[in-house]
Amino acid sequence: MPWGDSGPVFLAVALVVLVGVAAFGGQYLFAVRSRRDDDAAMLQQALTEPVAREPALAGSGIMPVVTRPWHGRPRVELTGWVPSPEVRDAALSAVEREARRLGRAVRIVDALEIVDRGQRRPA
Repeated sequence: MPWGDSGPVFLAVALVVLVGVAAFGGQYLFAVRSRRDDDAAMLQQALTEPVAREPALAGSGIMPVVTRPWHGRPRVELTGWVPSPEVRDAALSAVEREARRLGRAVRIVDALEIVDRGQRRPA
């Protein structure tokens, strides 16, 4: 078989290699994303428990939501409501303290709403 007639064979082999590389790349990105999601879920659980146990935060509805960007520190968004600015500060401190105890550098985003007891909606 002369080299001039091997064009279609070369094209088929190149196509198979290209599909294999694309499949491997997709699998790798999926695995990395899955590990990042698992890490975020574990960190979220680790931060939720101390917030729930904190006596100063009793009667508040606070939920830390952790997301992992591709680069940089995990983002912890504190969502929910608190009765006063002091309780909000206590929630921020509790999350910072627990993240430090876990040895994790996090970026905390305060999305807590201060709701007066009279304004609070029934659960």
